Amino acid sequence: MAAEWSLVLTARRVPHRVRRGAAGFRLLVPRRCENKAIDELRAYFAENAERPVLPDLRPPLLLRELPGLVWSLGVVTVFLTMTGMESSLGAFRIAWHGRGEGNTALMASGQWWRALTALTLHADIAHLAGNVCLGGIFLLLLAAEVGLGNAWFLALAGGVAANAAKVPLGEAHYGFLGASTMVFAALGALAAVRLARLGRALRWRRIVPVAAGLMLLAFLGVGDKDDLGTIDLAGHFMGFGAGVVLGLLYAGLEGLTGKSLRGLSPWLGSAAALLFALAWGLALAA
Repeated sequence: MAAEWSLVLTARRVPHRVRRGAAGFRLLVPRRCENKAIDELRAYFAENAERPVLPDLRPPLLLRELPGLVWSLGVVTVFLTMTGMESSLGAFRIAWHGRGEGNTALMASGQWWRALTALTLHADIAHLAGNVCLGGIFLLLLAAEVGLGNAWFLALAGGVAANAAKVPLGEAHYGFLGASTMVFAALGALAAVRLARLGRALRWRRIVPVAAGLMLLAFLGVGDKDDLGTIDLAGHFMGFGAGVVLGLLYAGLEGLTGKSLRGLSPWLGSAAALLFALAWGLALAA
């Protein structure tokens, strides 16, 4: 089979190599030629009635998004570590917490960027590690549904919206920090997108994604009695709710246009990075 596929690609001048491994032969093509190679092989088998149509040869979406998630999450983790915990381990002798932690009174006075910068600060190393690990899982699952850039944008936008909502709803000078709000926004968006995509034929299964999300929120977001002083419960629930709203809007736009919005992933991912840089630029300049 590998030799036959190789002949097809050779005839169509698609660069490739055949490698033999423990699991059998593998056909390797450069990443830039991946789609062309698949199209040529599909066309070949479609022209031969006795041959089955070639299935999708690309890795599952989860695996395709994994490398991008690893490097982007790695960059974010470096920054989260650089900002330190309660001003310890902070880089460049900058009072990161004083300049970026959430405060409803300061946000109401015009320092809107704290809704975002607060997402990058942590009380201790345990919360930092927990948010990176848990957030990485939710972001990967969400990226498989909508694309990596879109996943980052939805999570960040949900976290910012939830923190901004604390200004009119919270008490004066209410302080908060931590990426957990963004983590649960990613969970909410994931639940909402999957819920919206189930279709009318699976009515009884529509509540499963949201129910699973709520169970995780209750199990992971509340914590135990020893954590009550450090966990931002309002942020967890509001982040999940904001993520659900954004996820439904995303899926609704796909339904209205009849097209996948994955093509927006590089643009929305870049927008999230620029918004992040702008917020911290304003925080450091203030």
